Amino acid sequence: MDALSFLYQALTTLLVAAVFTVVIKRLLPAVGWIRAYLVSLLTLIALIPVSVWAGTALGIFTDEGALAVAPGIALVTGAIILLWIFAVALLALVVVELIVPTGTFGGPIEGIVESRLGIRRLRRYLQLGWIVMRSGLGRALRYGPESSEFVTALIRMINSAGVTFVKFGQLLSTRSDLLPAPLITALSSLQTSAAPASSEDIRETLLNEWDAEPDAIFGHFDPDPFAAASVAQVHRATLKDGRRVVVKVQRPGAAEQVQVDCDILLRFARTAQKRFEWADRLGLLALIGGLVDSLNQELDYDIEARNTTAIARSLKGHPLITAPTIIPELSTKRVLVMTELQGAPVPSAVAPTETAQRDELASELFSATAESILIHGVFHADLHPGNIMLLQDETIGLLDFGAIGVIDAETRQLLASLLLAIFTDDNVNAVASILMAFDVDPDIDRSALQRDLGRVLTVLGHRQEADATIFSDVFAVLREYGISIPGDVAGAFRTLASLDITLQTLRPGYGLFQAAQEALPHLVTTLSSPERLANIAATSALTSAIAARRLPARAERLTTQLERGELTLRARSFAASSDREWFGSVVDDILSGAFACIAIVMALVFLLVPSTVHITTVLTLHHLIAGVLGFIGITLALRLIIRLFARRAG
Repeated sequence: MDALSFLYQALTTLLVAAVFTVVIKRLLPAVGWIRAYLVSLLTLIALIPVSVWAGTALGIFTDEGALAVAPGIALVTGAIILLWIFAVALLALVVVELIVPTGTFGGPIEGIVESRLGIRRLRRYLQLGWIVMRSGLGRALRYGPESSEFVTALIRMINSAGVTFVKFGQLLSTRSDLLPAPLITALSSLQTSAAPASSEDIRETLLNEWDAEPDAIFGHFDPDPFAAASVAQVHRATLKDGRRVVVKVQRPGAAEQVQVDCDILLRFARTAQKRFEWADRLGLLALIGGLVDSLNQELDYDIEARNTTAIARSLKGHPLITAPTIIPELSTKRVLVMTELQGAPVPSAVAPTETAQRDELASELFSATAESILIHGVFHADLHPGNIMLLQDETIGLLDFGAIGVIDAETRQLLASLLLAIFTDDNVNAVASILMAFDVDPDIDRSALQRDLGRVLTVLGHRQEADATIFSDVFAVLREYGISIPGDVAGAFRTLASLDITLQTLRPGYGLFQAAQEALPHLVTTLSSPERLANIAATSALTSAIAARRLPARAERLTTQLERGELTLRARSFAASSDREWFGSVVDDILSGAFACIAIVMALVFLLVPSTVHITTVLTLHHLIAGVLGFIGITLALRLIIRLFARRAG
């Protein structure tokens, strides 16, 4: 074969593969263009020699390759052979789709990124596999969170697994509405710390974010961090105008490590929810998914800057409580610059403060926190003692606004009622608030819930101490009745419970219960003040008035139709476009299956019944008809298979 003939055949093969691809995309729109073309091309390359052999065996060509029949017959026969090559390409594509559906992998660029991520993921899998085996967590998974063996193994594994898992453990410790008290206590003890990143790495990060050296931005920048955790570290600096600030810098590689670990955790959650009853009961995949979202938000310092500003605005009525001021022109997604709050954590700095000032600070701290939750609806969701400082001017400073909670107006009102009922041992109103605030099965036994919750509230009122698990018994009752609590509402409970240690430090004997009993009645009164109720009533009245204005016209239209005998009622089963599309696709599938069966049966009939019309000594007219009908039947059947699998996957 000379070069020109080879080039002609190659171009013809490429063109036919393109035609196959266009037809395949009409039959199977979900299949990717590149995949369809590659499968078509490879099928043609593999089957063209086979088709030449078949043409010779059927008597279309002589052994020397010359035509043995009329050109028209050769053309018809060649077209049928080409159709069957197309059917084989379609079959190969269906098999590939069933094994690796389109969309499993991205395009070339995404493929390169995914392959790099896959390599990192594989290394991380091997590392975590060894950690899980060494910690004993693999064996303990079957027992679930209520098991002490599970708790011990999980904490051991988290402490060995690094940044993401420690952060996940800390976030999990806020979900006392879902997890048992011993596990919450163990998770609450997790601390995140790490050796500082090199000063050169930090300088490079700042240079990339600012396009300037730190010395050009600050009058002074301390390259040695005064705090270093696994995701970020914090440096002191002084602006050119003399203001003292702190610079929170995300550690190099932290985001990439979190991305890999989050991907692994989500895969584990999917598998665990299928294998373990406790994981399915907890809704582990949704829980981990929510924590992944929270962690990704913590990695974006633009979000933390907005959070800090929002909380600072909510504290304006509380002069004894303050938050840092963000320096927006220097803050980015990976660097956060804010004014420095000069002081120390409350436990280490409170001793010299006068008793009266300490009492006032404790009352103000709880009041400000409860008000941010119940009045403003935006609150600090990680208010552990390490994030509460006693400043040099004997006021309170709040730190670290990477996670905040947001609660809508109606839920805030119901939450206020629920909290007041909990702290005043009022199970009747507590249950009423729960039924209105949360998703509750309408068939729930309200009387039994009221009794069980009442017992818990009675015991709760006699507790001498409060900690992160203070509400765990309440949550246990709600879990028993299948009542789930939204994440931000659970975060509000956690925030209030975490205040107890600081309150007791500032004012011994003044715990969460006393603070709540003092502050909550006033806050509930504020929420139900005449002014607020009047605004709600005015809004409702305005909405009702607009609806009422439309009633006369509608009534007139109805009475006119009734008078004329034109009033009809129509119930449209397929009014929604999605219903019509679903019904149409089902009819399409049924017809495709029926025609496929008919075509295949007819092809078998023509193949088995002898024909008196011979095309060649081997090939008859019935053979050609059977070939066309068989192709139609096989094509329709393959199209139906891929549609059914696509529908099941969807």
